[in-house]
Amino acid sequence: MRTVFAWIIIALAAVALFTACADIEKTDIVTGTSTRAVSVALGDAHSCAPLSDGLAECWGRNNIGQLGNTTPLQSLVPVEVAGLSSVVEMTGGGAHTCARLSDGTLRCWGDNSSGQLGNASNSSSTGPVAPIGITSAVSVSAGGDHTCVALQSGAVMCWGSNSSSQLGNGTTANSSTPVQVSSITNAASVSAGGNHTCALLSDGTARCWGGNAFGQLGNGAIINSSVPVAVQGLTGATQVSAGANHTCAVVSNGAVECWGDNSGGQLGVSWTLISLSPLVEITVSTVPVTAASSSITTAASVAAGGDHTCAIVADGRVRCWGENAFGQLGNGTTIGFDPPGIGASSTSTIVPVSASGVTNATSVDAGLFHSCARINDASVKCWGENSYGQLGDGSGIDSLTPVSVE
Repeated sequence: MRTVFAWIIIALAAVALFTACADIEKTDIVTGTSTRAVSVALGDAHSCAPLSDGLAECWGRNNIGQLGNTTPLQSLVPVEVAGLSSVVEMTGGGAHTCARLSDGTLRCWGDNSSGQLGNASNSSSTGPVAPIGITSAVSVSAGGDHTCVALQSGAVMCWGSNSSSQLGNGTTANSSTPVQVSSITNAASVSAGGNHTCALLSDGTARCWGGNAFGQLGNGAIINSSVPVAVQGLTGATQVSAGANHTCAVVSNGAVECWGDNSGGQLGVSWTLISLSPLVEITVSTVPVTAASSSITTAASVAAGGDHTCAIVADGRVRCWGENAFGQLGNGTTIGFDPPGIGASSTSTIVPVSASGVTNATSVDAGLFHSCARINDASVKCWGENSYGQLGDGSGIDSLTPVSVE
């Protein structure tokens, strides 16, 4: 006959097993109400989702506390971020994460070696801390080692690494507290990339600043800028997304325009953009070019990742293009096509492909080598690299097609 202690151990094990196999939906056993993901936010090798009850969960790499659950242990399935409530937006950076709360304040956690948590410190944190002086945020974005926020006033504030002038305040000095970006007064949203930043303005244009070695600022040059510069020819923009070394925007007619690095086909156009001589192939564009014009005409949103890009189109499908070595395009293969340019990987493509089985997507984000989408039933699917559990399916195995976050 089993002892009472043995029965308790069995019961606890059953609860643990159920929790590990549960979907990202959680149901209150008293009220019967369910908690669901409202969007997705990806860092280099971790993923997060704000939930409908104002809490937040993250999964994947956690070597510097980027999951926010007060431990340095990676997780193959979602874990709750400690001490958060009223979360309305999340963003993942290289190895840090931030959340915007309903009162306009922020909380950030993870790597802080460059001051990217904004709390006047360079000490990393495994739990959320508040950036100093931010009280009216309307948009937040975490880049490689920096963070930026658009305020209700239309101003933009940034903090963290400034080695490429990605803070936009006219200097190259790092800052562990928010500094104001020069000359931006009508920002609607902000997006931080690897070492550059862009702001979508209320008039449908965009300004970018910071690193520009690949033309990711879109101003027709390849020189870094410590202050915002206008993206040439971009009008009617409804969203801007900054990736590692490229940037993309959705414009009012549903097209996607991209600029910057195109070594993996992430701009969605021919690898040969400009030829300075018959034998030289230029794999960057310093001004916006229309991406994948043959098939991306009804984009609702776009996400620029490491060397790939994904967009949600009008019917809710997710279409991706660029580098696919880890299956980050989600089409069941790593084979690239049409055509490989000089120096281009055989696993990259400029032709958008559909993420298998993903329909009715409402949110998409792209990490370094993985992608995730939130579906309209509030489930989350991810695909690509899974070395650190960033797909959230409990396996730690890369997937060439979307898998459900547990």
